[in-house]
Amino acid sequence: MTTRLGIGAAVAALLAAALTSTTTASATAQDPLLGAPVTGQCFDMSTEELSQPTYPEAAIDCTLPHTSQVVGVAVLPDDLAYESPDLEQFALESCYAAVRKAIGVKNMRALSLTAYNVGFFVPSTDLQSAGARWLRCDVVLGHLAELHALPAKLEVGRFPYAKGVSRCLAGRDFHVTVCAEKHTYRATAAVTVPGKKFPSVKKWQRLGNRQCVRGVTSRQFRFGWPSKSSWKAGDHTLTCYSRTKK
Repeated sequence: MTTRLGIGAAVAALLAAALTSTTTASATAQDPLLGAPVTGQCFDMSTEELSQPTYPEAAIDCTLPHTSQVVGVAVLPDDLAYESPDLEQFALESCYAAVRKAIGVKNMRALSLTAYNVGFFVPSTDLQSAGARWLRCDVVLGHLAELHALPAKLEVGRFPYAKGVSRCLAGRDFHVTVCAEKHTYRATAAVTVPGKKFPSVKKWQRLGNRQCVRGVTSRQFRFGWPSKSSWKAGDHTLTCYSRTKK
């Protein structure tokens, strides 16, 4: 098995230390989008930068190699503060929807068969103090272990997707990569798990061993599931991986 943790989970761990409580519903902002990026802007960020709560670097020309693109900017509800434990769920709900729209897929099952993932960023503390109340959603290709350059066209079309955007696993840690790179497993099926309660590890294992047999092409296979935060944000996907020869 392999647990597919959303990038947002890593970002959220830093929020409590990085953000202050100066921005609330009573902030004196003239513009909640103060300092916000523009949808469509591209950035050449590293995995380390992706895991930070803010990203202050300037955008680059999208015709140049880049690893991140802004696909949405959301304004926080009046009753949601940046230091709130509910921020991550709002961020993932907003960003999953934005990424699905950007790459042209309708649901989380389809997204889980690609190597596309989400990242989210909040304004700097100075911007928050000035009243900014936005959240930035980026699409990236890969995971926290490795980011790949985004293609000029984000849309994936119909499954099976091109090797350059399909989800594969590589290395001893089975990190997410694109199937055009060296890998050992490829995502070949995805199943929506019903219910409201996040399943235990044992239940995920039972589900994977039972459900993935019908969706893989090899006797040896792996499976992954979302983090609890991603589950709360609507990702109830069990992803099945077939062993590959590459």
